[in-house]
Amino acid sequence: DGMKMVQSRAILCYIAGKYNLYGKDLKERAWIDMYVEGTTDLMGMIMALPFQAADVKEKNIALIIERATTRYFPVYEK
Repeated sequence: DGMKMVQSRAILCYIAGKYNLYGKDLKERAWIDMYVEGTTDLMGMIMALPFQAADVKEKNIALIIERATTRYFPVYEK
């Protein structure tokens, strides 16, 4: 359709919407966005680990595990 876009997430949302893969209503799209954003948040914390000092990394690993098990994973298990 000639649309020129940048930013991966915007492109994914556009393609999903174009092919009716982005939820059937506003509520379903909100759930999809919540999963995407939660995964992005968690991935961002994990991706930073290799660049951190050992003592900071150890604290952040504990924080990631705590957040993953109390915030993110319970939502995905429903």
